[in-house]
Amino acid sequence: MRYRTDYSATLLASPPDVIEIAGWRLHYQAYSTRQRDTRAPVLLLGGAFQSFRSFAAEVDELLGEHPVILLDLPSQGGNLQLAPELDLEQLADLIAAFAEQLQLPALMPVGLSYGSALAALFAARHPRRCARLLLAGITAFGRPGARRMLEEGLALLEEGRLGEFAQGALTGLLNPLHLQETGVSPVFRKALLRQIQRLTPLEVERYRQNSLRLLAFTGFDSHPQCPTLVLAGEHDHFTQPWEHAHFAAACGMAECAVIHQADHLAQFERREACAALYRPFLCERPLPARSSGSTRLHAGQLLNLEKRCEPRRTPRQQHAVLLHDEGQRWAVELSELGFFGGRLQGDLPADLPQRGWRLSHGDLPEQHLIPLRHDEQGLAFVFAHSDAAASQALAERFHPAPQPAAACA
Repeated sequence: MRYRTDYSATLLASPPDVIEIAGWRLHYQAYSTRQRDTRAPVLLLGGAFQSFRSFAAEVDELLGEHPVILLDLPSQGGNLQLAPELDLEQLADLIAAFAEQLQLPALMPVGLSYGSALAALFAARHPRRCARLLLAGITAFGRPGARRMLEEGLALLEEGRLGEFAQGALTGLLNPLHLQETGVSPVFRKALLRQIQRLTPLEVERYRQNSLRLLAFTGFDSHPQCPTLVLAGEHDHFTQPWEHAHFAAACGMAECAVIHQADHLAQFERREACAALYRPFLCERPLPARSSGSTRLHAGQLLNLEKRCEPRRTPRQQHAVLLHDEGQRWAVELSELGFFGGRLQGDLPADLPQRGWRLSHGDLPEQHLIPLRHDEQGLAFVFAHSDAAASQALAERFHPAPQPAAACA
Protein backbone atom coordinates (compact mmCIF):
# COMPACT_ATOMS: atom_id res chain seq x y z
CA MET A 1 0.00 0.00 0.00
CA ARG A 2 1.27 3.44 -0.92
CA TYR A 3 -0.34 6.13 1.23
CA ARG A 4 -0.90 9.77 0.35
CA THR A 5 0.93 12.12 2.70
CA ASP A 6 -0.69 15.39 1.59
CA TYR A 7 -4.02 15.00 3.44
CA SER A 8 -6.45 17.89 3.58
CA ALA A 9 -10.20 17.77 4.07
CA THR A 10 -10.79 18.97 0.51
CA LEU A 11 -9.21 15.77 -0.83
CA LEU A 12 -12.09 13.72 0.60
CA ALA A 13 -14.28 15.09 -2.19
CA SER A 14 -11.76 14.14 -4.89
CA PRO A 15 -12.07 10.99 -7.04
CA PRO A 16 -11.07 7.89 -5.07
CA ASP A 17 -8.66 5.14 -6.00
CA VAL A 18 -10.48 2.10 -7.38
CA ILE A 19 -9.56 -1.56 -7.37
CA GLU A 20 -11.58 -4.40 -8.86
CA ILE A 21 -12.09 -7.73 -7.10
CA ALA A 22 -14.08 -10.48 -8.86
CA GLY A 23 -15.92 -7.85 -10.90
CA TRP A 24 -16.72 -5.63 -7.92
CA ARG A 25 -15.30 -2.13 -7.74
CA LEU A 26 -14.06 -0.89 -4.37
CA HIS A 27 -13.42 2.83 -3.84
CA TYR A 28 -10.88 3.96 -1.29
CA GLN A 29 -8.61 6.75 -0.14
CA ALA A 30 -5.53 6.05 2.00
CA TYR A 31 -3.55 8.59 4.03
CA SER A 32 -0.60 8.50 6.39
CA THR A 33 2.33 10.61 7.51
CA ARG A 34 4.62 8.35 5.43
CA GLN A 35 4.17 6.71 2.03
CA ARG A 36 5.18 3.26 3.25
CA ASP A 37 3.65 2.47 6.62
CA THR A 38 3.55 -0.95 8.26
CA ARG A 39 1.40 0.11 11.21
CA ALA A 40 -2.15 -1.23 11.54
CA PRO A 41 -4.41 1.14 9.57
CA VAL A 42 -7.72 2.46 10.80
CA LEU A 43 -10.41 1.51 8.26
CA LEU A 44 -13.46 3.82 8.21
CA LEU A 45 -16.79 2.26 7.14
CA GLY A 46 -19.74 4.66 7.17
CA GLY A 47 -23.49 4.29 7.29
CA ALA A 48 -26.37 5.34 5.06
CA PHE A 49 -26.26 8.92 3.77
CA GLN A 50 -22.53 9.21 4.66
CA SER A 51 -19.59 9.83 2.34
CA PHE A 52 -15.85 10.19 2.81
CA ARG A 53 -16.43 13.87 3.59
CA SER A 54 -18.41 12.87 6.68
CA PHE A 55 -15.13 11.76 8.30
CA ALA A 56 -13.04 14.89 7.81
CA ALA A 57 -12.59 15.55 11.53
CA GLU A 58 -11.82 11.90 12.31
CA VAL A 59 -9.17 11.58 9.58
CA ASP A 60 -7.51 14.79 10.69
CA GLU A 61 -7.32 13.56 14.28
CA LEU A 62 -6.36 9.94 13.64
CA LEU A 63 -3.52 10.68 11.23
CA GLY A 64 -1.28 11.75 14.10
CA GLU A 65 -1.09 8.13 15.31
CA HIS A 66 -2.33 5.85 12.50
CA PRO A 67 -2.59 5.34 8.77
CA VAL A 68 -6.22 5.89 7.75
CA ILE A 69 -8.14 4.21 4.93
CA LEU A 70 -11.65 5.17 3.86
CA LEU A 71 -13.48 2.43 1.97
CA ASP A 72 -16.73 2.38 -0.02
CA LEU A 73 -17.87 -1.11 -0.96
CA PRO A 74 -20.30 -1.55 -3.87
CA SER A 75 -23.50 0.50 -3.24
CA GLN A 76 -21.90 2.30 -0.25
CA GLY A 77 -21.09 6.01 0.06
CA GLY A 78 -19.87 7.35 -3.27
CA ASN A 79 -19.64 3.91 -4.90
CA LEU A 80 -22.58 3.73 -7.30
CA GLN A 81 -22.12 0.10 -8.35
CA LEU A 82 -25.25 -1.85 -7.47
CA ALA A 83 -24.82 -5.25 -5.87
CA PRO A 84 -28.24 -6.82 -5.21
CA GLU A 85 -26.81 -10.34 -5.21
CA LEU A 86 -24.31 -9.68 -2.40
CA ASP A 87 -25.35 -10.26 1.21
CA LEU A 88 -23.72 -8.72 4.27
CA GLU A 89 -21.35 -11.65 4.73
CA GLN A 90 -20.14 -11.41 1.14
CA LEU A 91 -19.55 -7.66 1.49
CA ALA A 92 -17.57 -8.34 4.66
CA ASP A 93 -15.51 -10.89 2.73
CA LEU A 94 -14.76 -8.19 0.14
CA ILE A 95 -13.08 -6.18 2.91
CA ALA A 96 -10.77 -9.15 3.53
CA ALA A 97 -10.09 -9.47 -0.20
CA PHE A 98 -9.31 -5.75 -0.31
CA ALA A 99 -6.77 -6.16 2.53
CA GLU A 100 -5.21 -9.16 0.83
CA GLN A 101 -4.90 -7.53 -2.58
CA LEU A 102 -3.24 -4.42 -1.12
CA GLN A 103 -1.12 -6.53 1.26
CA LEU A 104 -2.31 -4.65 4.34
CA PRO A 105 -1.44 -5.57 7.91
CA ALA A 106 -4.23 -6.42 10.32
CA LEU A 107 -6.85 -3.66 10.17
CA MET A 108 -8.64 -1.63 12.85
CA PRO A 109 -12.13 -1.13 11.38
CA VAL A 110 -14.35 1.68 12.65
CA GLY A 111 -17.92 0.79 11.69
CA LEU A 112 -20.76 3.28 12.10
CA SER A 113 -24.46 2.39 11.72
CA TYR A 114 -24.77 0.22 8.58
CA GLY A 115 -20.97 0.05 8.51
CA SER A 116 -20.98 -1.50 11.98
CA ALA A 117 -22.57 -4.70 10.68
CA LEU A 118 -19.96 -4.98 7.93
CA ALA A 119 -17.07 -4.23 10.30
CA ALA A 120 -18.29 -6.74 12.90
CA LEU A 121 -18.81 -9.47 10.31
CA PHE A 122 -15.36 -8.83 8.87
CA ALA A 123 -13.82 -9.16 12.33
CA ALA A 124 -15.75 -12.35 13.11
CA ARG A 125 -15.15 -14.04 9.75
CA HIS A 126 -11.53 -12.96 9.25
CA PRO A 127 -10.00 -12.73 12.74
CA ARG A 128 -6.38 -12.78 11.54
CA ARG A 129 -7.01 -9.66 9.46
CA CYS A 130 -8.56 -7.64 12.29
CA ALA A 131 -6.42 -6.20 15.09
CA ARG A 132 -9.01 -4.06 16.86
CA LEU A 133 -12.63 -3.15 16.25
CA LEU A 134 -14.65 -0.02 17.03
CA LEU A 135 -18.43 -0.03 16.54
CA ALA A 136 -21.18 2.55 17.00
CA GLY A 137 -24.85 2.26 16.03
CA ILE A 138 -25.03 -1.55 15.93
CA THR A 139 -27.39 -2.61 13.13
CA ALA A 140 -28.14 -6.27 13.73
CA PHE A 141 -31.87 -5.55 13.28
CA GLY A 142 -33.27 -8.30 15.44
CA ARG A 143 -35.70 -5.97 17.24
CA PRO A 144 -39.23 -6.24 15.77
CA GLY A 145 -39.90 -2.50 15.97
CA ALA A 146 -36.76 -1.64 14.02
CA ARG A 147 -37.48 -4.25 11.36
CA ARG A 148 -41.07 -3.06 10.87
CA MET A 149 -39.93 0.56 10.57
CA LEU A 150 -37.38 -0.46 7.96
CA GLU A 151 -40.04 -2.41 6.05
CA GLU A 152 -42.42 0.56 6.20
CA GLY A 153 -39.72 2.82 4.78
CA LEU A 154 -39.16 0.44 1.88
CA ALA A 155 -42.91 0.32 1.19
CA LEU A 156 -43.09 4.12 1.12
CA LEU A 157 -40.20 4.25 -1.34
CA GLU A 158 -41.91 1.64 -3.53
CA GLU A 159 -45.00 3.89 -3.60
CA GLY A 160 -42.92 6.96 -4.46
CA ARG A 161 -43.70 8.69 -1.15
CA LEU A 162 -40.19 10.02 -0.68
CA GLY A 163 -41.20 12.88 1.61
CA GLU A 164 -42.90 10.57 4.10
CA PHE A 165 -39.98 8.15 3.93
CA ALA A 166 -37.54 10.98 4.65
CA GLN A 167 -39.49 12.14 7.68
CA GLY A 168 -39.59 8.65 9.18
CA ALA A 169 -35.88 8.07 8.50
CA LEU A 170 -34.97 11.41 10.08
CA THR A 171 -36.93 10.57 13.25
CA GLY A 172 -35.01 7.31 13.51
CA LEU A 173 -31.62 8.97 13.16
CA LEU A 174 -32.27 12.08 15.31
CA ASN A 175 -34.41 11.45 18.38
CA PRO A 176 -36.88 14.40 18.46
CA LEU A 177 -37.43 14.09 22.21
CA HIS A 178 -33.80 14.90 22.98
CA LEU A 179 -32.70 17.49 20.44
CA GLN A 180 -31.70 19.95 23.14
CA GLU A 181 -29.53 17.39 24.93
CA THR A 182 -27.88 16.11 21.75
CA GLY A 183 -27.31 19.62 20.45
CA VAL A 184 -28.65 18.88 16.97
CA SER A 185 -29.35 22.25 15.38
CA PRO A 186 -32.48 22.93 13.31
CA VAL A 187 -30.16 23.80 10.41
CA PHE A 188 -28.47 20.38 10.48
CA ARG A 189 -31.81 18.62 10.89
CA LYS A 190 -33.28 20.44 7.88
CA ALA A 191 -30.16 19.78 5.81
CA LEU A 192 -30.30 16.05 6.52
CA LEU A 193 -34.02 15.98 5.76
CA ARG A 194 -33.40 17.70 2.40
CA GLN A 195 -30.60 15.26 1.62
CA ILE A 196 -32.92 12.31 2.16
CA GLN A 197 -35.82 13.95 0.32
CA ARG A 198 -33.60 14.53 -2.72
CA LEU A 199 -32.34 10.98 -3.15
CA THR A 200 -31.97 10.14 -6.83
CA PRO A 201 -33.59 6.98 -8.24
CA LEU A 202 -30.17 5.29 -8.13
CA GLU A 203 -29.66 6.31 -4.49
CA VAL A 204 -33.13 5.03 -3.63
CA GLU A 205 -32.28 1.70 -5.23
CA ARG A 206 -29.01 1.49 -3.29
CA TYR A 207 -30.85 2.22 -0.05
CA ARG A 208 -33.44 -0.43 -0.90
CA GLN A 209 -30.77 -3.07 -1.56
CA ASN A 210 -28.86 -2.22 1.61
CA SER A 211 -32.04 -2.35 3.69
CA LEU A 212 -33.01 -5.71 2.21
CA ARG A 213 -29.56 -7.03 3.18
CA LEU A 214 -30.17 -5.98 6.77
CA LEU A 215 -33.62 -7.55 6.81
CA ALA A 216 -32.26 -10.79 5.33
CA PHE A 217 -29.47 -10.97 7.93
CA THR A 218 -30.29 -13.76 10.38
CA GLY A 219 -27.67 -12.88 12.97
CA PHE A 220 -24.06 -13.58 13.84
CA ASP A 221 -22.89 -17.20 13.76
CA SER A 222 -19.85 -16.05 15.72
CA HIS A 223 -18.80 -12.76 17.26
CA PRO A 224 -15.54 -10.83 17.11
CA GLN A 225 -12.84 -12.13 19.42
CA CYS A 226 -10.37 -9.25 18.99
CA PRO A 227 -10.29 -6.25 21.35
CA THR A 228 -13.56 -4.43 20.65
CA LEU A 229 -15.02 -1.11 21.76
CA VAL A 230 -18.76 -0.55 21.38
CA LEU A 231 -20.15 2.99 21.72
CA ALA A 232 -23.89 3.61 22.20
CA GLY A 233 -25.71 6.92 22.17
CA GLU A 234 -27.70 7.40 25.37
CA HIS A 235 -30.83 8.46 23.47
CA ASP A 236 -30.41 6.28 20.37
CA HIS A 237 -33.82 4.82 19.63
CA PHE A 238 -32.87 3.41 16.22
CA THR A 239 -30.12 1.07 17.51
CA GLN A 240 -30.69 1.05 21.23
CA PRO A 241 -28.11 1.00 24.03
CA TRP A 242 -29.21 -2.38 25.36
CA GLU A 243 -28.63 -3.87 21.90
CA HIS A 244 -25.08 -2.50 21.90
CA ALA A 245 -24.54 -3.97 25.36
CA HIS A 246 -25.85 -7.40 24.34
CA PHE A 247 -23.54 -7.40 21.33
CA ALA A 248 -20.57 -6.49 23.51
CA ALA A 249 -21.44 -9.31 25.92
CA ALA A 250 -21.28 -11.81 23.06
CA CYS A 251 -17.81 -10.69 21.93
CA GLY A 252 -14.64 -12.20 23.27
CA MET A 253 -12.89 -9.02 24.44
CA ALA A 254 -15.36 -6.14 24.32
CA GLU A 255 -15.87 -2.94 26.26
CA CYS A 256 -19.15 -1.00 25.99
CA ALA A 257 -19.72 2.65 26.82
CA VAL A 258 -22.82 4.82 26.72
CA ILE A 259 -22.19 8.31 25.31
CA HIS A 260 -24.15 10.93 27.21
CA GLN A 261 -26.43 13.37 25.40
CA ALA A 262 -26.13 11.55 22.07
CA ASP A 263 -28.38 9.45 19.88
CA HIS A 264 -27.67 7.43 16.72
CA LEU A 265 -25.03 9.87 15.45
CA ALA A 266 -22.99 9.84 18.66
CA GLN A 267 -19.68 9.95 16.80
CA PHE A 268 -20.63 13.30 15.27
CA GLU A 269 -22.77 14.78 18.05
CA ARG A 270 -20.28 14.14 20.88
CA ARG A 271 -16.93 13.98 19.11
CA GLU A 272 -14.75 14.66 22.15
CA ALA A 273 -16.57 12.20 24.42
CA CYS A 274 -16.15 9.48 21.77
CA ALA A 275 -12.55 10.45 21.00
CA ALA A 276 -11.61 10.29 24.68
CA LEU A 277 -12.37 6.55 24.43
CA TYR A 278 -11.32 5.60 20.91
CA ARG A 279 -7.98 7.43 21.02
CA PRO A 280 -6.49 5.23 23.76
CA PHE A 281 -8.33 2.15 22.47
CA LEU A 282 -6.84 2.37 18.97
CA CYS A 283 -3.39 3.05 20.46
CA GLU A 284 -3.67 -0.08 22.64
CA ARG A 285 -3.69 1.93 25.85
CA PRO A 286 -6.09 1.27 28.76
CA LEU A 287 -9.35 3.18 28.61
CA PRO A 288 -9.67 5.90 31.25
CA ALA A 289 -11.33 4.73 34.45
CA ARG A 290 -13.58 7.79 34.27
CA SER A 291 -14.27 9.87 31.20
CA SER A 292 -16.34 13.02 30.93
CA GLY A 293 -19.30 12.53 28.65
CA SER A 294 -19.61 8.75 28.85
CA THR A 295 -20.28 5.83 31.18
CA ARG A 296 -18.44 2.55 30.77
CA LEU A 297 -20.58 -0.49 31.50
CA HIS A 298 -19.14 -3.28 33.61
CA ALA A 299 -19.63 -6.91 32.61
CA GLY A 300 -22.55 -7.43 34.99
CA GLN A 301 -24.55 -4.64 33.35
CA LEU A 302 -24.28 -5.78 29.74
CA LEU A 303 -27.22 -8.17 29.78
CA ASN A 304 -29.29 -6.23 32.29
CA LEU A 305 -29.88 -2.78 30.80
CA GLU A 306 -33.45 -1.50 30.84
CA LYS A 307 -35.08 -2.03 27.44
CA ARG A 308 -37.41 0.95 27.64
CA CYS A 309 -36.06 4.33 26.68
CA GLU A 310 -39.18 6.48 26.80
CA PRO A 311 -41.96 6.92 29.30
CA ARG A 312 -45.04 4.89 28.36
CA ARG A 313 -47.98 6.30 30.27
CA THR A 314 -51.63 5.46 30.56
CA PRO A 315 -53.23 8.58 29.08
CA ARG A 316 -55.94 10.41 31.02
CA GLN A 317 -58.18 10.04 28.01
CA GLN A 318 -57.95 6.37 27.08
CA HIS A 319 -60.69 6.35 24.47
CA ALA A 320 -59.41 6.42 20.92
CA VAL A 321 -60.38 5.33 17.43
CA LEU A 322 -58.31 3.01 15.26
CA LEU A 323 -58.87 3.59 11.54
CA HIS A 324 -57.79 1.71 8.45
CA ASP A 325 -57.37 3.15 4.97
CA GLU A 326 -60.03 0.76 3.65
CA GLY A 327 -62.63 2.60 5.74
CA GLN A 328 -63.04 0.48 8.89
CA ARG A 329 -63.16 2.05 12.36
CA TRP A 330 -62.79 0.48 15.80
CA ALA A 331 -63.31 2.02 19.21
CA VAL A 332 -60.23 1.15 21.30
CA GLU A 333 -58.71 1.87 24.72
CA LEU A 334 -55.13 3.05 25.05
CA SER A 335 -53.33 1.35 27.94
CA GLU A 336 -49.88 2.74 27.07
CA LEU A 337 -48.84 5.71 24.99
CA GLY A 338 -45.42 7.16 24.20
CA PHE A 339 -43.80 9.09 21.39
CA PHE A 340 -42.49 6.00 19.62
CA GLY A 341 -45.43 3.67 20.20
CA GLY A 342 -47.86 2.15 22.66
CA ARG A 343 -50.46 -0.50 23.33
CA LEU A 344 -54.23 -0.59 22.88
CA GLN A 345 -57.14 -2.94 23.46
CA GLY A 346 -60.21 -3.40 21.30
CA ASP A 347 -62.39 -5.90 19.47
CA LEU A 348 -60.06 -6.15 16.48
CA PRO A 349 -59.95 -8.78 13.71
CA ALA A 350 -57.52 -11.62 14.31
CA ASP A 351 -55.60 -11.09 11.06
CA LEU A 352 -54.61 -7.45 10.94
CA PRO A 353 -53.24 -5.93 7.73
CA GLN A 354 -49.64 -4.81 8.16
CA ARG A 355 -50.13 -1.29 6.78
CA GLY A 356 -52.68 1.48 6.41
CA TRP A 357 -53.45 2.17 10.10
CA ARG A 358 -54.11 5.50 11.82
CA LEU A 359 -54.85 6.37 15.43
CA SER A 360 -57.23 9.19 16.33
CA HIS A 361 -56.80 10.28 19.92
CA GLY A 362 -58.09 13.45 21.57
CA ASP A 363 -56.94 16.67 19.93
CA LEU A 364 -53.84 15.12 18.36
CA PRO A 365 -53.58 14.84 14.58
CA GLU A 366 -54.10 11.32 13.31
CA GLN A 367 -50.95 9.27 13.82
CA HIS A 368 -49.89 6.60 11.33
CA LEU A 369 -49.04 3.41 13.20
CA ILE A 370 -47.53 0.02 12.46
CA PRO A 371 -48.82 -3.10 14.31
CA LEU A 372 -46.18 -5.20 16.07
CA ARG A 373 -47.88 -7.85 18.22
CA HIS A 374 -51.55 -8.71 18.63
CA ASP A 375 -52.23 -11.03 21.56
CA GLU A 376 -54.29 -11.35 24.75
CA GLN A 377 -52.59 -8.21 26.10
CA GLY A 378 -53.78 -6.13 23.17
CA LEU A 379 -52.13 -4.59 20.14
CA ALA A 380 -48.55 -3.33 20.55
CA PHE A 381 -47.60 -0.80 17.89
CA VAL A 382 -44.99 1.74 16.82
CA PHE A 383 -45.68 5.07 15.19
CA ALA A 384 -44.43 5.49 11.62
CA HIS A 385 -43.62 9.20 12.11
CA SER A 386 -44.03 9.80 8.40
CA ASP A 387 -46.08 13.00 8.94
CA ALA A 388 -43.98 15.91 10.23
CA ALA A 389 -46.85 17.91 11.73
CA ALA A 390 -48.36 14.88 13.47
CA SER A 391 -44.97 13.86 14.89
CA GLN A 392 -44.31 17.37 16.15
CA ALA A 393 -47.68 17.50 17.90
CA LEU A 394 -47.02 14.13 19.54
CA ALA A 395 -43.52 15.20 20.62
CA GLU A 396 -44.97 18.30 22.30
CA ARG A 397 -47.28 16.02 24.29
CA PHE A 398 -44.30 14.27 25.90
CA HIS A 399 -41.69 16.14 27.90
CA PRO A 400 -38.50 14.09 28.28
CA ALA A 401 -37.65 13.04 31.82
CA PRO A 402 -34.29 11.63 32.98
CA GLN A 403 -33.98 8.23 31.33
CA PRO A 404 -31.84 5.15 31.93
CA ALA A 405 -29.10 4.38 29.42
CA ALA A 406 -31.34 2.00 27.52
CA ALA A 407 -34.20 1.89 25.07
CA CYS A 408 -37.42 0.18 24.13
CA ALA A 409 -38.74 -1.71 21.13
